[in-house]
Parts: sequence; C-alpha cells; structure tokens
Amino acid sequence: MSSHRLSQASEIKPLSTTGTTSKIIRKHISDATRYQDFWFHDGSIVIIVGALMFRVHQTVLSTHSEVFSGLFTIPQPPPGTKGQEMIEGCHVVQLHDDPDDFVSLLKGIYNPSHFDTIPDELGDLLSWLSGMLRLSTKYMVVSLRTRCATLLRAKFPATFLEYTAMISAPNRRHYKSDDLMRAVRLAQECNLRELLPYAYYCVARMGLTRIVADHPATDISWREKAVCLVGRERLRWAEMSLSHCFLFAFRQAPNCLTPPQCAIARGPQKEWRALEAARAPNPLKAYVKWAAMNVCSECVTQSQAQHQAGREEVWQHLPVIFELGAWDELSELRDAV
Repeated sequence: MSSHRLSQASEIKPLSTTGTTSKIIRKHISDATRYQDFWFHDGSIVIIVGALMFRVHQTVLSTHSEVFSGLFTIPQPPPGTKGQEMIEGCHVVQLHDDPDDFVSLLKGIYNPSHFDTIPDELGDLLSWLSGMLRLSTKYMVVSLRTRCATLLRAKFPATFLEYTAMISAPNRRHYKSDDLMRAVRLAQECNLRELLPYAYYCVARMGLTRIVADHPATDISWREKAVCLVGRERLRWAEMSLSHCFLFAFRQAPNCLTPPQCAIARGPQKEWRALEAARAPNPLKAYVKWAAMNVCSECVTQSQAQHQAGREEVWQHLPVIFELGAWDELSELRDAV
C-alpha cells in the first residue's frame, strides 16, 4: 500500500479510548440509529457515520476497497479491553463522512441491482451518484468509482467520437446551468479531470449574467469562472479560424463547377454573420445549412471536409483552451488515481 493509501487508512481508527473521552464516545454510540437496510446479523464490524450505525462485513468492504482492507489488517484489541467499544461483539469504527454518502456507497457495494435504474437527467444523476463517487474515490473502491465515472463521461465525453455520439442521441437533453456547476465541482473533487474540458466548454457557453452570478456555495470558483470566460473568447477564435473558417474566409474548390458564381457568392459571409451574432460561440456544433451557402457541389464538399477537420481540431484543443493541459495528460491523471 502506498504512503497516500496508508495516510487515508490512518484517518479511520477503532474507537478505543479511556476516561472522559470514552464516556463521550459511548454517548455518541447510544445516540446513533441503526440503519436497518445495512445492519446484518452476521456482520463483523460496526461503522458509525454521523448519527447512523451500520453493521457490515469486513470481508466485503476489504474485497472492494484497498483502504478498508488496510484498516482491517490493523490488529484489534481483544474484546473486553478497557476503553475498547464493542457492539454485539463487533469492534466499532467511526468515519467522518456524510451519512447519506455512506448509504449510497453501501448500496453500490451490496446491491447488484442498484445500477439497473439510472437517472437520465443530469441533475438527478448527480444526486444519485455524487455520494457514491466521492466515497469510492476516498476509499479506493475502484470498480464503483469506474462505474460512476463512466456514467458521467456519457454526459461529458473525453473523445470527439463520444461527443458526436452524444449529440446525435434522439433523447439528448440540454443541461441546466446549476447542474453544470455541480458537475464541474464533483469532477474536480473526485479528480475526474478528463471530464472538465467539455464541462468547461458548456459553462463558457452560458449567458454571461449566469456565469458571473455570485453563488459561492454551489458554483465553481471565481478563478475557474475567469478561465471559462477567457476560454469563451478562445472558442470564438476557434470558430472563426478552425471549425467555421469555410464561412469566414470562403475559398473555392480547385475543381469548382461554377467559378464566376462561387467567387462572388454571398452565402458564406451571410451565414458567418448569423453565426457571429449568436449569444455564445459554439465551434463544435455541426453546420447543416449547406444549401444556404449558394455555391456549387464541389465547393460544398470541400467546405464539409474543412468543417469536419476543424471541429476535430477544436476538440483536440479543448483542454488547452481551458488551461487544462492536453487530453493524454488528463487520462494519465485519471489512471494514476
């Protein structure tokens, strides 16, 4: 186990004390409520989280979590040792986590059907998996963390192929601004940095009034908002020079079918002005109004190729646009957790 993992395990200790402290702990135990769904008669450890108590299995938790496995290998004092708190013959461990988060973690570990019904709307999904993701990250429940991360990656893709599949889905929904802020905070907290480029892209496309609104309890930090605002300007540049350059600076195809007409076509500039007037840049969005360009089929084909290549290049630049490094660096950080 690495020193990082040892430090995590060292934060969780059996309730073994004496004197006044022991009395306080016994009172805390007496005030706690048994959580019946996770109070197993054959459980081997009692875990107190906030005002809730859980009697669960050391072997189950150890199988799923390296941190719990390390904790449970620490020799325990024998029953009856002075100051060693026991409940129904089980040693007692106290965790300083949110009780609801811990319930969510246990559901993910113990209930095979827990992932059978997954909320589709982003806000509901965040409420459903946030606690599970936080604690599976903290306690290194790798399989559970991976499942949660996969669900979020379906909302915030990390490859252009995943992005195009997502936006092509027939039931795709737009994200609410508050939910986007929550998603960014969760991704940062749980070191899912590969979700951030597209999440920041979505934040950058919000209305300016919403971005600068002062909601410190729920929003991303002001520094991150500043990064998104700077990124917004970079997206405008990317739209002009990469993804939609075929409109901003239209060039005829070498094998143009109608050179005189295409040379003076006003369609591209007209379409660019409409795009430029939009509330926020959206360089990843697929352009579909090809007939409005009013140019020949060969020029359209060339423009389509430029557009596709430009969108893919914008995607490759997303992490840099938002001061996040490069895609491969973000993937390495994910794999290191």
